Amino acid sequence: MGARFERYILDLLPALGLFPKASRHRIYRNGVEVGEVDILAVDGDGNTYAVEVKAGKIDITGIRQAYINAKLIGAKPLVIARGYAEEGARELAKELGVEVVLLPDYIFLSVDDLYTAFTNALVRSLAVITTIVTNLQVNEIEAIESCPDVSCVCEKINCETLFNKLPREARNFDTLLQAVKIAKLLPKLCEKLKKQA
Repeated sequence: MGARFERYILDLLPALGLFPKASRHRIYRNGVEVGEVDILAVDGDGNTYAVEVKAGKIDITGIRQAYINAKLIGAKPLVIARGYAEEGARELAKELGVEVVLLPDYIFLSVDDLYTAFTNALVRSLAVITTIVTNLQVNEIEAIESCPDVSCVCEKINCETLFNKLPREARNFDTLLQAVKIAKLLPKLCEKLKKQA
């Protein structure tokens, strides 16, 4: 799993109701490494998930790997991928109870659809940023500013508490970081506008 894609998935997990606890978690038996889980995450009910991340499509071997690694650590298996490489992978996932989250490869939009989507996204983003800025506590802001990703933030503060008070769209590290930066710049911007008026 590439570092950029891994960061994307770490940021995506809170939007799925999962809070990352560790990445690249190695599994040992009798002092010997027998497997590795891409991401360990916990949901709001305390259930642990062994998350297998595939930048491409998941095949039968990947489904087996996710299932076995999850069972070795007593977790629920979850795969995040861009699709199924074969129909057998879908059937095996159902049979073994492996939850699979599929990410879209691409989205086609017309120019008008793109303009509407952009305008709506901008309005929603402003609403989300306002909600973030008005709900963050000082220790949460400090954690977000000092961390490179959401797993680091979750080591410093209770992410479940943080994400429960924010809208789903705000459960993304980059969004949180940009909102904090904007909040710090707003007083300077307002002061500059006052001087120009």
